[in-house]
Amino acid sequence: MIVRRHCGRFAGLLLWLLAGACNRDVPPVESGPGEPGESAPWADAPDCAPIPGDPDRGGDLVVVLGEPVDPSRAPVPSNPGERTVFANLYETLTLVGCDGELTPGLADHWRRLDDGRRWQLRLRDGAVFWDGTPVTAGDVVRAWTENETLARDLGRPCPGLWLAAGGGLLTVDRRTIEIRLPEAQDDLPHLLAHPDLAVAAHREGWRWPVGSGPCRLAADSAAPAPDLVCRPNLHHPQPPAWASLRFRCLPGRDARELLGPGTDLAVIRDRRAAEYYDQLPGVRSAPLPWDRLYALLLPPGREISDAGLALAAQGAATVAENRPWRSLDFHGCRATPCPQLQGPTLGGPARPEGPEPPLLAAPGAGRLAYRDDDADARALAERAAAFLGAGFALGPCDGPALAGALQAADAAAYVVRLDACYPTACLALASLLARADWLQREAAGTTDACAAAARLVASRRVVPLVVTRNRLVWQAPLAGLALTHDGAILVGHLGRARPAETP
Repeated sequence: MIVRRHCGRFAGLLLWLLAGACNRDVPPVESGPGEPGESAPWADAPDCAPIPGDPDRGGDLVVVLGEPVDPSRAPVPSNPGERTVFANLYETLTLVGCDGELTPGLADHWRRLDDGRRWQLRLRDGAVFWDGTPVTAGDVVRAWTENETLARDLGRPCPGLWLAAGGGLLTVDRRTIEIRLPEAQDDLPHLLAHPDLAVAAHREGWRWPVGSGPCRLAADSAAPAPDLVCRPNLHHPQPPAWASLRFRCLPGRDARELLGPGTDLAVIRDRRAAEYYDQLPGVRSAPLPWDRLYALLLPPGREISDAGLALAAQGAATVAENRPWRSLDFHGCRATPCPQLQGPTLGGPARPEGPEPPLLAAPGAGRLAYRDDDADARALAERAAAFLGAGFALGPCDGPALAGALQAADAAAYVVRLDACYPTACLALASLLARADWLQREAAGTTDACAAAARLVASRRVVPLVVTRNRLVWQAPLAGLALTHDGAILVGHLGRARPAETP
């Protein structure tokens, strides 16, 4: 069960937020993917091969990140920095690339049984952890069980919600795992690429959980201080060409200071920093895929006026690198069955019966809840409160508190983040509906993700605001970088670019 705590409150709403928000340069509102609308700034599509080519062998690389990385959270990421590091240390059974292509990961074969109600996956031959022990089907089941606990501690649904619903996970033999589902699901191999399903194991004497990814740590590797030194995993079928790679974690540092002498590549979110690096000679940059969709959620009994909806939907021009977004997915929905839309949910107390005051009522209307460790969510909440009325008290929460508040529907509104970790529109929308019974009831009666998303938006239970993304900046002649579906960088093939051949 989710641990529920009361969210903190601000003393009141500062009136200057309203004036300041009205005077900002706001990107034009657009209708959404596939619909007519004026392009917003920073709306260029990401290049799935921003740093192409074959690298030279050898050398040492330094990749800089602006967030802390905590070994106790591995392999379940809680911020973009951890997503980058964990994606290179630990493997999922399948991979989905930036272009949407499904490829083998830790599993090299899968097959669909009983019309998609059962799936069997076989681990690749010779798969071993960094300590040389084989990766078994039992290790996969144990890892997923532990990962679900870590995800719940962050207040978010884990893919295990759907994997265990139909009878759970079985180990057929040491290399084969079987997943039994209550209903046929053709997208299951895509679900297995979610980062919360990465496989790690705890070993005595190791400070980090051991993995099987192309980057390996030593037994005595500690949390980055600030560097985390990785070596090539020679047990991996495609070991890196570099001699060493350092993840340099500099949380709290101005993003304009991340890429400097002795560093090769940085991942940034700050828009001002992107503009700064674009002016520096010898520095190149590229956008990563859109990875976070922010939305305003309104529980039953709460309302929003047409004027408030139009203003809230303009988003916030200062939120990272962003653009307005009117749909509830990153990938483009398909009119195919999505049984996950019908359950389950994270669980929580039932919402009490009876009417509630409308959202735009007089002072004391209620709280606008959001994650207190998410700067973009905070900026959007401040803007929404400024536009929607002075009766709001901003309500910063930690992850479990926000999850509990969503289930109980005990705030007037919520600013929530939908991550691109789920690689299909079906799974992404299901992960949103799994956060609250009242959201899932709004989509009851349909397993069509396109129709369910349209219904949520039309009912004004969910108001999409903006999507955001990271950006790459680099200064050395590099080659071989790959991207996942949610914009995580894969450094296993990264290296110094080969000198141009002389004709």
